[in-house]
Amino acid sequence: MTGASSDSARGRSPLRRIVASPWTWAVVVIAVSVSWGIRLQRETPEIFLGAAPLVGQDPKHGWVWRFSWALVGAAVLGALVVAATARGWWWRLRTRTIVPLVAIGAASFAVLLALTDGREGLLRGAVHPTEYLANLEIMPPAGEFVRRFVEDLDRYSVHVRGHPPGFVVLLAALDSIGLEGGWPVVGLSVLGTALMPAGVLVAVWAVGGVDWVRRCAPLLVVAPYALWMMTSADAFFTAVGAWGVAACVLGLRSRGGRAVAWGAASGILLGTLLFLTYGGATFVLVPLVPTIVAWRRRRPGVAPTVVGAVGAAALVTAVWTAAGFWWFEGAAETRLQYWAGTAQFRPLAYFAVANVGATLIAIGPASFGGLVRLWQQRRRPPAVTVLVLGGLAALLASHLSQYSRAEVERIWLLFFPWLAVAGGLLIDRPDAAPGGRRLAVAAVASQVVLAVVLQAALESKW
Repeated sequence: MTGASSDSARGRSPLRRIVASPWTWAVVVIAVSVSWGIRLQRETPEIFLGAAPLVGQDPKHGWVWRFSWALVGAAVLGALVVAATARGWWWRLRTRTIVPLVAIGAASFAVLLALTDGREGLLRGAVHPTEYLANLEIMPPAGEFVRRFVEDLDRYSVHVRGHPPGFVVLLAALDSIGLEGGWPVVGLSVLGTALMPAGVLVAVWAVGGVDWVRRCAPLLVVAPYALWMMTSADAFFTAVGAWGVAACVLGLRSRGGRAVAWGAASGILLGTLLFLTYGGATFVLVPLVPTIVAWRRRRPGVAPTVVGAVGAAALVTAVWTAAGFWWFEGAAETRLQYWAGTAQFRPLAYFAVANVGATLIAIGPASFGGLVRLWQQRRRPPAVTVLVLGGLAALLASHLSQYSRAEVERIWLLFFPWLAVAGGLLIDRPDAAPGGRRLAVAAVASQVVLAVVLQAALESKW
């Protein structure tokens, strides 16, 4: 009987492994998000998904297969990144070369994906009536705009009502010096798309060293979330946040006045982020996690970095308060407007699952695989784990806030690059075993394929 029981257990073992696999649950979450979302869209058209769990240009039919030579260009660029990974080129370059190369590559990949829809693919997220630029014609002078922002919030477009006034003030400043129309906004997106991975790599270098820069580099060039970088102001926000984190961790590894200076730079950037997006409040968790870990390890740079960061962030807040905008009042009014709008038609039960499904699609299989491996190695985690945990904590806090039901493929762009860092666990040195090299190539290739296919099939709202 014992032998029979043992044979029976061995017979059930593969099924149990499949059921317990994180990959199985990831597939289930995405499948449920799709099927449930399609049914909800039929029953409640006001949820405006169209490509559940993602948001499509057409709120009913967001999947539109199309072809362009720009898409071929994105595929070719992706193939070059895969080849560089296969041949170990990342390990032959200096950090000072890798960082700008990744910045240019990431911006090029995102631009080529957006150009699948021609000029409209670049300009749609800038000139659409719901976006920021459309409000310049009706807004009063900048000082009055900030002072009366909360009071006049319902006058403005959806995106302005969902954010602090910072980005509109920036666009007004550009307009005042002759940089008018949609192309300067596109330029900010290109700039943000380039600067964000550079900031992430600097933070990775400060925490994990040069080897981790090389591991993460290809994954930051061809991430699937590149689809939404070039089509919204959130690309600019991600760059501000990434360099805020980079300045913070550079301060943590410094001493004295240098640590204070890095902390002040971090405080200015992260404080400014608060007035660009309300998501900046939860994003603070990204640098907070490495700061707590450094404090527990009694690193000398912690106190001066924190003093510099808090002081600079307080100064930024004081400037906006003196100008007439109180952050908490703006956040409260925005929340009221949000619940009075589309959110009232979006059930919590569905989006508790669908937001996770959209995130899994946006970060891609390599990032998810890295998170799985990180969990498996949790007893001896690599140093960069603090950045990944910060990104996870910030994303979870945003999810629990219920402030974002749908559209997270754009709204959570702030957090996705820090999850992509986990994918570096799948990228091994070129002198590793053949199985490790094959895994690295497969990881990068999976990101490229998902990004290109998704762009070919999805006509996004942004």
